[in-house]
Amino acid sequence: MSPTNIIVITRRQLLSFCLLMTLIFSLVIWSSSRKVWPTVGGAQTGKAPVILDAGHGGVDSGANSREVKEKEITLDVVLRIRKYLEKKGLPVELTRDSDVDLGGELTRGRHRRDLEARLKIINKGQIAVSIHVNTANAASEQGALILYACNSEKGKKLAETILQELQKVQKLNHPKPIPRSNIFLLRVSEVPTVLVELGFISNPEEKAKLMQPEFRQKCAEAIGKGILNYFNIT
Repeated sequence: MSPTNIIVITRRQLLSFCLLMTLIFSLVIWSSSRKVWPTVGGAQTGKAPVILDAGHGGVDSGANSREVKEKEITLDVVLRIRKYLEKKGLPVELTRDSDVDLGGELTRGRHRRDLEARLKIINKGQIAVSIHVNTANAASEQGALILYACNSEKGKKLAETILQELQKVQKLNHPKPIPRSNIFLLRVSEVPTVLVELGFISNPEEKAKLMQPEFRQKCAEAIGKGILNYFNIT
């Protein structure tokens, strides 16, 4: 009869084993909970595909025309774009989803803090689209325009794909996207970022359109289609 083999495990070994299993379990939980998004090339990343930025908010109403405020139009359109894209399977994150200002206390430097807070969120994405409404001294000014950062080829491509769709539902103030170097979010962002001016609130005709939910929906879907085209999603 062969002798029985007895395995002796010390307390220290048992403790080390328990710590190892705890670490493995924690890594599995972290890996399963971490967001992994698609990219243009089909690879995967921890960055959300799209960041949508509703211009202004809270104490900063943006451009005003009596009862019509830019901050309300931009938020409504952004929420519509998010809904459209998520129905198409493209996840979206927002810089704001309510009437808030991101600058904190109403002290000196609030506007800069607001922009920096938006920038921090924008840099968590793969691309960003900031929605705004324009105004001008001349009431005859009208039409949408899209801005992108100078020397950003990806930003230019994003602007072009959105413009191609937006021009189907809204007049253009400029036939091509415009490169700019003096807009903070465009200049400093680490990802392709564009700024969409939907129209001029100072133009009576466009003000009336911008107040219509149907027109806002058309603009939202056009911008959404442009974003999908950028990602080559049909």
